[in-house]
Amino acid sequence: MKEFKDPNGTAKYINKLNKVKVLNLIRNSDRISRADIAKMTKLSAPTVSRIVESLMDVGLVDETGPGDSTGGRRPTLLKFSADNNFIIGIDLGTTNIYGVLSNLEAKIIAEKSCPTRVQDGFKSIMARTAEVIEELKSRLGDKADRIFGVGMAVAGLINRDRNIVEFSPDFHWHNVDVVGELSQRHKMPIVFDNVTRVMALGEYCYGIGKQFNNFVCVNVGYGIGAGIIMNGEPLYGPKGMAGEFGHITLERESGVQCECGNFGCLEALASGNALAKAARSKIQAGAKSSLEDMCGNDLGNITAKMVADAAKQGDAVAWDVFNRSAEFLGIGIAGLINLLSPEAIVIGGGVAQSGDILFDMVRKTVNSRALNKISREVSILPATFGMRAAVMGAISLILDKVLNLEQANRQEST
Repeated sequence: MKEFKDPNGTAKYINKLNKVKVLNLIRNSDRISRADIAKMTKLSAPTVSRIVESLMDVGLVDETGPGDSTGGRRPTLLKFSADNNFIIGIDLGTTNIYGVLSNLEAKIIAEKSCPTRVQDGFKSIMARTAEVIEELKSRLGDKADRIFGVGMAVAGLINRDRNIVEFSPDFHWHNVDVVGELSQRHKMPIVFDNVTRVMALGEYCYGIGKQFNNFVCVNVGYGIGAGIIMNGEPLYGPKGMAGEFGHITLERESGVQCECGNFGCLEALASGNALAKAARSKIQAGAKSSLEDMCGNDLGNITAKMVADAAKQGDAVAWDVFNRSAEFLGIGIAGLINLLSPEAIVIGGGVAQSGDILFDMVRKTVNSRALNKISREVSILPATFGMRAAVMGAISLILDKVLNLEQANRQEST
């Protein structure tokens, strides 16, 4: 997804561009010879050999033995070294810090989770995140130096110019330096981005998004966000803050306050947090619901999943709350479709795991609210990886840099 820009066409730039081309050709081939690389890239044989040797030096390419002869000496075949190189992906959620260790083909090798405990504050959360990273790193033993980096999905406004989380309503953070804090414990490269944009990248690299060059990933969890892929590229905005779908106002005179401080935001009306709050409010006002038994008569324990489960079982309070939230979500998505005309809307996050009860209402609302010609052509689909969607995207943050040779665990001048 990276486009290199060097208006001067320097030798260093051309060398890097050729290396990226060769690396990705090897990765996308089962096995390939140097001669075939030269034919397909139109690079000279000495140039291909030099590039291959440099990629072998950093452990990204392996020789696998001889291939079939076409009349002369049998060629030595090459393959992408996925199994001996690793990435750590972190989904930093408001409930849990979920981390995985994967190889370079995103095959998960190990996972680790611990409670986030938002109330403990930024430094405590970073300390627990560092412990998750350390635990995953320790699973590799003497191969720990083969980790190319840590990719992270974080809820909030990410200022890419300053490389900080400028504001996170879910965590109640202002201007926090995630990389700076974690780098005190871990010296490997750490890359982070907004959780929903990260989910969109994961779908584009590994999931259903591979079918589309233009789609929107909508994350409906504790909060709501949108990751937008346009012409095969993520939409960041000038400073990296595009996609705050959850903070568009849908109720102008709303009495429901959002975590951001505004009233009537989509997130305040349709997120997992909103579902739990709305159900709690109705029961406190005197409505009878099976949710009381489900939460052990402690209304503070009500979750979005409980509301969805109770709605599926026919509970009137839960049904009304869930349907209203799903309709608001559908109205918001209809607006996205009218504005961006994407090929697909991919919905992930915790609330999306409720299945048809959500998707049926969203599709119904979109069909009634979006421009008919546009809405008929837009697929509304569940995220490929369920609750792993964010962590798969976090892996893709590092993989993208590896494949574009922006970083390597063994440093090499390009």
